[in-house]
Amino acid sequence: MSWMEGVGPVKDVDMLGRSKGLHKDWYSNKKHKWVKSRKEIEKGSFWDIIDNPLYEVAAGAAGFDWATWVEEAKGKVGTSPDSGSTRVRATIKAGTPAGIRRVRTGRSGYSQRHVAGTPAEYEWMTKDEAEERGLSYEAASTGRWRNKETGEIHDAPVDPNRNIPTGPYGIRIGVKKDWMDDWEELRDWGILDNDVAGDLDDMGKWLSEIVNVNKHLPKIIREGPQGKHYGIEGDIWEHYGLDKELEPPKELEWDSYDKKMNLKVASRSSATYSTPEGMTPIDLHGD
Repeated sequence: MSWMEGVGPVKDVDMLGRSKGLHKDWYSNKKHKWVKSRKEIEKGSFWDIIDNPLYEVAAGAAGFDWATWVEEAKGKVGTSPDSGSTRVRATIKAGTPAGIRRVRTGRSGYSQRHVAGTPAEYEWMTKDEAEERGLSYEAASTGRWRNKETGEIHDAPVDPNRNIPTGPYGIRIGVKKDWMDDWEELRDWGILDNDVAGDLDDMGKWLSEIVNVNKHLPKIIREGPQGKHYGIEGDIWEHYGLDKELEPPKELEWDSYDKKMNLKVASRSSATYSTPEGMTPIDLHGD
């Protein structure tokens, strides 16, 4: 069913989306393409949404030319998730584990001593560079954290041992146990460039506001009344002829009311009333 403008739900996410430039079927559950695109509004990485027409509209609303923006973004983050230009954390020197070792103490004596381990040494480089040098590597975390008070953003995973966020070089962001009161985790777009991620944050927020516009409303207000609620089979708007534009008002003939009531012919009134004693009667038929 298509809504007429000004008719139907108080706030309708479908109509609002179309008024913002989204496709007429963008909120339809019948077309898999649009269902998938809609789900990516709240979930999905940069690599998922670069072919999403909804994000193309959001980019236009933000003042970007989508094709140009995607091309420039790929220049910053790589042409694919497995691109050789992707930054990785390569192991340039393996560490040694701590443990108990048997140590000679004389010509014929031995004892056991605890030997401290040595940490591994790492270096950030591109995936191509690591493979060219034959080094093992792990992908960099693409998670981001924002300071609620200052707005400062760190591409920081949470250190599982200390339960505090640390930067890509192991820099500790905070040391308080209640650090989550000060920091919030941002959406992970699967990329390392914060400028590109920031643009995507804005686009995702713009789309989310459209999707969430009427989630708090009761279903009957969100979707509008339906025929089944009133014993009507089929579409209630069609039943009452409200699915079509109303005809403009027609001008009435000036004497159209006379044809049935014959008001042109005057007739003497038969109304009477009693005059209280001492009052002068009123002439109903005089001038």
